[in-house]
Amino acid sequence: RLSGVNITSTNGPAIFFDNAKKAFITITENTENVISDSKEYQSEDADAALFSNDDLEIKGDGTLTVNGNYKHGIASDDDLSIENGNITVNSYEHAIKVNDTLSVLGGTLNLTAETGKGMKAEKEFIVEDGKINIVTKDSEGMESKGTLVINGGDINIDAFEDGINTGNPDTTNETTENQVDMSQIPKRQNGAAKGQQRNGEEAPRMPEGENAEMPMQRRGRGMPPEMANGKAMPESAEPPQRPDGESMPSSKEGMTPPVMSENGQMQMRGQRAENGFDGGFGRIDEETAAAHSITINGGNIYIKSGGDGIDSNGNLTINGGTVIINGPENSANGPLDSEGAMTINGGTVISLSASGMIQLPRNTDGQNIIKVGFDGAYEKGTVVSVKDKNDKELISLTADGSYSNLIFSSSELETDGEYKIYIDDVLKETVTVSEGLTNAGQMGGFGGRGGMGGFGGNREFGKRSYIKVNVNGESIKFDTNPVMKNDTTLVGIRAIMEALGLNVEWNEEEQSVTITGNSTTIKMTIGSDTAYVNGSAKKLLLAPEIIATSTMVPVRFLSEQLGMTVDWNEENQLITISE
Repeated sequence: RLSGVNITSTNGPAIFFDNAKKAFITITENTENVISDSKEYQSEDADAALFSNDDLEIKGDGTLTVNGNYKHGIASDDDLSIENGNITVNSYEHAIKVNDTLSVLGGTLNLTAETGKGMKAEKEFIVEDGKINIVTKDSEGMESKGTLVINGGDINIDAFEDGINTGNPDTTNETTENQVDMSQIPKRQNGAAKGQQRNGEEAPRMPEGENAEMPMQRRGRGMPPEMANGKAMPESAEPPQRPDGESMPSSKEGMTPPVMSENGQMQMRGQRAENGFDGGFGRIDEETAAAHSITINGGNIYIKSGGDGIDSNGNLTINGGTVIINGPENSANGPLDSEGAMTINGGTVISLSASGMIQLPRNTDGQNIIKVGFDGAYEKGTVVSVKDKNDKELISLTADGSYSNLIFSSSELETDGEYKIYIDDVLKETVTVSEGLTNAGQMGGFGGRGGMGGFGGNREFGKRSYIKVNVNGESIKFDTNPVMKNDTTLVGIRAIMEALGLNVEWNEEEQSVTITGNSTTIKMTIGSDTAYVNGSAKKLLLAPEIIATSTMVPVRFLSEQLGMTVDWNEENQLITISE
């Protein structure tokens, strides 16, 4: 029973349940309590400021602050149940980590994790009620290796990677023998690597100078161990090949490579759902899909994510509640993602995201869904609203990041009904709803603003090729495949510069690249939409960023500033650059 205590341990957990049939903590009403550990541990059996080897239940109406300086804030080797209380956790790795079942029945949780997840369960994660606020600076918000069920509560997640995630036992970014030590990885901010403090020491920085390597992100989403440890791929390494000889894109974490049919076409995510993929890859059996499922039956869920908003390595089912997703802003992820079946049966689902990996159910037996692709990228702070034919406003959402796509599902969307989509009170699209999934707006193609377009919106997915780049007659192979964002194609800068025989210099402190050649010097900075050409400022359609293992830059801008000719072949998805 905690009744106004302040406990600090210098060599292990502040509270340690070593051997109990069941452990209980009661936070006395009208008291404030603080427990903290240190950055150094002598105990080998525990790794959290509040640690239990056995089942643990936390309840009470008081206030508890947990500072997990070593690794985790609260951890249990068995089950953890939080009944109520006002609990704040600040942790170096996971804020809350449970090896069996994690249950939240009520209370208010404010969780901040520097390098780990907000809440992690190895077997089962259940939210019945309560208020949960999660901020993660380098990982997912909520994760269960087994199933995750949300029946109620108010959940607010601001996650660097996926907002809510389920994964199989093989998908983990815990430190292992073959994985990189998280404490040695530079922090990333807006896609860039930054120095990170750990035990008072700054994490290693990338070298500067003409021969400096481009920054590498930590291992994740299928990155090979040698790349995770900061090593470049050997020159002889070839990316996986499709039957037609073209490079395959990197797999996402936990995903198997695309399956090829006898005619060489890729079998992915079932069938093409117009301008979005059908929910579910269809590569996992029903037992696996159920064992790693996400089910949302109620509650109010708000997610801002850098990775997928909701990512299930099993089935994804939404039966009720309100789900609002802002992000991701990059095209390598999507607001909804599932390996098994995806269904929206009820509730309200809204997302504003980039135009890349949009995965949706056809929902012929579920609730109606509309997806709208806008005519360009819109900025944080703009207001998206949907009104019916009588000007009744169904939703109004202020964007918490840039976006080019809207997904909206509600019981109020009637089949054959007409709905108007506004941005800042300007009519952008009028949609007549079909049963199941309705697509409207932009479907990709060559960008009218000078950028390379996306994949054709109505072409069959099995016949779609990936963006390829040809420089002076030579096909270029990239560590990270080119990606399209907001009608602009980003490519790995080092591969392009080597093909053109130009010099590239990386400045770690500034997070900038400088290209020199053809009597031209171009300087671009990660996250900035302003470039400098021979000292003169030029506006970019899209800022450079770090994706997977590569520094990615706008290919058209770079090539044209160097005096190159750039052509785009829509049918073959081919960019040709020539002098």
